[in-house]
This record gives sequence, structure tokens and C-alpha cells, in this order.
Amino acid sequence: MKIIKQLKRFLAYQSGNVAMTFGIAFLPIMLSVGAAIDYSRGSDLHSRVANATDAALLAAVSGAMNDIDLTDVLAVKARLKQDFEPFFLANLHGDAAYKYNGFTLDYDPITKNVSVDVDIDYKTAVFGIVGMKHWEADVHAATSMQMKAGGAISMFLVLDRSGSMGWSNGDGGTKMFSLKTAVSKMIANFQLADPKSEFIRMGAVAYSSSMWSSQNLNWKLSKTITYVNAMYANGGTDSSDSVKEAYTQLKKKKEINQHNKKSGQVPELIMVFMTDGDNNYSSDDTATKSTCNSAKAYGIEIYTVAFQAPRNGKALLEYCATSSGHYFEPSNTDELISSFNSIGKDVSEKLVLSR
Repeated sequence: MKIIKQLKRFLAYQSGNVAMTFGIAFLPIMLSVGAAIDYSRGSDLHSRVANATDAALLAAVSGAMNDIDLTDVLAVKARLKQDFEPFFLANLHGDAAYKYNGFTLDYDPITKNVSVDVDIDYKTAVFGIVGMKHWEADVHAATSMQMKAGGAISMFLVLDRSGSMGWSNGDGGTKMFSLKTAVSKMIANFQLADPKSEFIRMGAVAYSSSMWSSQNLNWKLSKTITYVNAMYANGGTDSSDSVKEAYTQLKKKKEINQHNKKSGQVPELIMVFMTDGDNNYSSDDTATKSTCNSAKAYGIEIYTVAFQAPRNGKALLEYCATSSGHYFEPSNTDELISSFNSIGKDVSEKLVLSR
């Protein structure tokens, strides 16, 4: 209350026109601050809309390619429109900061190209006072439905379940909850891309002070979701044995044979390594790095996700990633989901489904 009284006296003070000067300067200052806030929130929304659009278009196209005659333009468009919107809204999830106005979708039966434009308005937080209540956050995405030979993928997840994963994620839940949400969304998109379980095999291993029993590579992606959902946070951090387990399973000759029997393909081998902390001992870092070197030399592509991790954890994952583009450093739940969506999108581009 004392501060409010002082402010009132300041505004009422006439000598030197202080109040007038303050009043003139106040509005531009507030608009500048508001512009920074609105721009930051609008940019974040645009990024999330783009990720949701890409994931939903991939899911819709994958379903149509397997079920619809691509020469039947009306049937293709109807199926794409039917599938796109539910997946888009599920990937974007609720946010009071935007207004969804729908989408337009087009399909060219000659080139087999599909394009979609999503109409989103961002509700400004501050600029509304000067009449700018909405900014456009529209997104365009396109892909092809060309019929080609199918690719094949074997992916192994290496996931942190140490005690710190039970800490707050800053969004009202735990970091473990954020991880389960992000992984489940990525796998759900894989299930849509490979509905007949012909091209993608997945496995997972969790670690804390020691390695959990792993979920071996298999065709049923739902098993990996079940494994991840059973994880709980407890213990210290030692990634060495779990990274080695992923490398060992991916390089087995029988893994290539599994794909050869089903699709005649040689699979792309992919590891996704995630942590939120530091290994407890430097020797664990040394062992992990050695396995990462061997895996990359063998041809395994490594994506890494350092979720709210400290310096040493980030450094380890940067080292293990195949490239800087394979390293992600999310700081909140939305960014974690976006990171796994990006990994899923990259992986799915290797997967060109056949009819």
C-alpha cells in the first residue's frame, strides 16, 4: 500500500512536468514490453503448430496410402480430411492462447503431392489494448504419396529413470510424466505410419544406478509404450550398461534377418538416448562414450535428448549424438514433446511405405 501511495504522489507532482513526462513515456514503454511478450508467445505457438501439422499430415497420408486407391481423388481427399484434424488437435493439445479456424487440404492425383494450410489466430496478451487482438500463426505443410519400396527401421530407446525424473517439470507434473507423454506420442505416430507392423521394430531400456531389464526389439510397438509407462523414478545415474544394451541388440544379425523375412529390407538402425542428469561417476561417462563411438562406427544413428540436464549430462549427450542436428535440449514439457516429434519425423522420412 505504501508503494501505491508513493506512486500516486509522484503522478500528482507538478514541478518540472514530471507527471506529464511520465505519462507520455508510459504507453510506449508498456507497448514495447507487450510486443516482446506477444512476439515470444506467438513464436512458440507457431513452432508448436508447425510440429503438430507435420505429424498430423504424416499420419493422415500413411493411412490413406495403405487403404485408398490414389487415383480416386474424392476418396483420397475425404480420407485425408477425416484423419488430419483429430491428429492435429491431439498433437497441438489445448491452449487458450490460440483460436483454431480450420484447415484446407489439396491433393494432386498426377504428382501424388498433398498440401495442407492450417488457419490459426494467436490471441495477443497486451496488444489487444490498441486493437490488435489477433496475429496470424498460419502454417503450410506438404508431402508426397508416391508409391515406392518400403524402408525399414529398428529403434532402441535408452531412457533415464533416476530419482531426479520424479522432480517437478515446471508445468505442474513430474519430468517422468513429461517423458512418458512425449514417447507415447512419438510411438503413436509410428503406429499410424506402419499400421500392419511390417517396417518398424522397437525396443527400450531404462536406467538409474543400474540397468533395468530391457524390452527387446519386437514388432509390437504397444509393448514399448507399456514398458515406458511402467517406469518410475528412483536411484542414481549410470547410462553405460543401458547404452551398451541398445548397441548390442541393434547390431545383432538376427535383427536384420527379422526385417528381411518380413519386407526384404535392411533396416536403418537408430538409438534414442535421453537423460535429465549427470552420471554419478566419470568412469560411466567414459564407458558410455566408448559405446557411442562403436555404435556410430557400426552405422547406428544416435539421437540424444538432454531434458533439463546439467552441464555434464548435456556434454555427454552432445558427444554421443550423430550430429548437432541429432541433439536436443528441451527445457519444458512442450519442448520435450516437440523434440520427440522431430525425431519421429526424421525417422519417418526414412520410412517410405508400400501398398
